[in-house]
Amino acid sequence: MLRHLPNAVTITRGLCGPLIGGAVLGGASGPVAFFGFIVAIATDLVDGALARRLGVASETGLLLDAVADKVLTGCLWASLWSAGWCPWWLAAPMLARDALIAVGWLFWRRLGRVWSPNLTGRLMVTYEGIALAVLLFHEPWLGVSWPSVGVAIGGISLAFALISALGYVRALVRPSPSERAG
Repeated sequence: MLRHLPNAVTITRGLCGPLIGGAVLGGASGPVAFFGFIVAIATDLVDGALARRLGVASETGLLLDAVADKVLTGCLWASLWSAGWCPWWLAAPMLARDALIAVGWLFWRRLGRVWSPNLTGRLMVTYEGIALAVLLFHEPWLGVSWPSVGVAIGGISLAFALISALGYVRALVRPSPSERAG
């Protein structure tokens, strides 16, 4: 039974996206959404560690992990935009990026290639998580306009997303040296 625990944690993270997004749209206070997101995003560390510790890491688990991440962040970008907590020019490209990543991953797989996140993509995800947390906080504290800070951090994440996308396109167009040799 324990072998299913990492995937259950992963699925729970994905389910948090619609729940937290619904809370934002339902008028929940920023701190409720913020702390819900912090708990949800922390499960991204827990599920992988559990899978490795239990010796049950799998391709299915990796796929579920990616889907859960996209459901969580996608629901939050959409709800933040709908609630007026972030501008369209930030949320729309982030949502489009996730859709393109999903389509690109499927296409890449169909070509028999492995999709590996690049460093810029990892930085993008880090800044995205911070931006979402700050945007979800959405409360004045210490005299700082946190929504403005969240938008600025989200802008950095968006810049990394664009650079990362160019790297993926380049990798698709130009095969790696091992693929050219084979």
